[in-house]
Amino acid sequence: MTFNQLNIFCHVVEYESVTRASAKLNIPQPAATRAIRALEKEFGLPLFERSGTGIVTNDNGKAFYTYAKQILDLVAKLNLTMEKEKKKQDTTISIVVEAASHLFPQIFTAFNEQYPDAMFRALHQDAPTNLEGNDYPLRLYSSREKEEAVNVTMLAEEEIKLAVPRDGPFGNRESVRLYEVRNMGFVSLFKTRGLRQITDHYCQLAGFEPRVIFETDNTTTLTRYVHSGHGIAFIPALTWPKDEQDEHVHLLSVTEPLCRRYINLSVTHKENLSRYEVLFVRFLVGYFKNLTEL
Repeated sequence: MTFNQLNIFCHVVEYESVTRASAKLNIPQPAATRAIRALEKEFGLPLFERSGTGIVTNDNGKAFYTYAKQILDLVAKLNLTMEKEKKKQDTTISIVVEAASHLFPQIFTAFNEQYPDAMFRALHQDAPTNLEGNDYPLRLYSSREKEEAVNVTMLAEEEIKLAVPRDGPFGNRESVRLYEVRNMGFVSLFKTRGLRQITDHYCQLAGFEPRVIFETDNTTTLTRYVHSGHGIAFIPALTWPKDEQDEHVHLLSVTEPLCRRYINLSVTHKENLSRYEVLFVRFLVGYFKNLTEL
């Protein structure tokens, strides 16, 4: 008796037909017939009553089905449990990175120094709505308001500044009211990105819609266009790389409204995290704590 034979037997019972069961299992009908005959031979009992129109489970088959189904259910639970245990030992860290993407190579390097065998699967985009939480259980993202969900950890509160050309009209200022730049052209991310949605909201609070002259999905190009004098851009002060803030680009604080965002880490199916994903969650909390204290 094998698990495969039990599975075939249960399908034949449930579909009341060797032909339909074979089609469902995508196996040849003779293979299903041999499996049934092997079980009947092993136990020395017929399991079906055969007729010209098909087969019907007899009392022997009904009793056999009850236990066969229990065995297959236990095997399925065993496989699931072993998969979970295997994942706990896995060194792979799967994460969607929607915010602080500039920092992530540094974060990866710092974690890898402590755990050299760690492997990352990082999806650098907004999470698709149909993405399975088990595939990418960690998500690094930003929000305009503090998140209250139990599975979300707020890692940092970050000021959003305005990057302007140093030789432009605001190049000698330290701060600005957002309304003052309403007529300037903005270099911006696409509307699907979290930062863009947040900054659009602040512009609306200031009483205007930003006049976007260049849209991109690549955050590294924003300050380059500001550098070339083609517009201004919103820049997260904490997570933006300092080496891109060159002498031709000046960062202004926005005083009205105060422009802030929160960097968050969400965890789905915490019980199914790998051992290294658990370690990485703790590491990220410490990493951002040190970053905000600098």
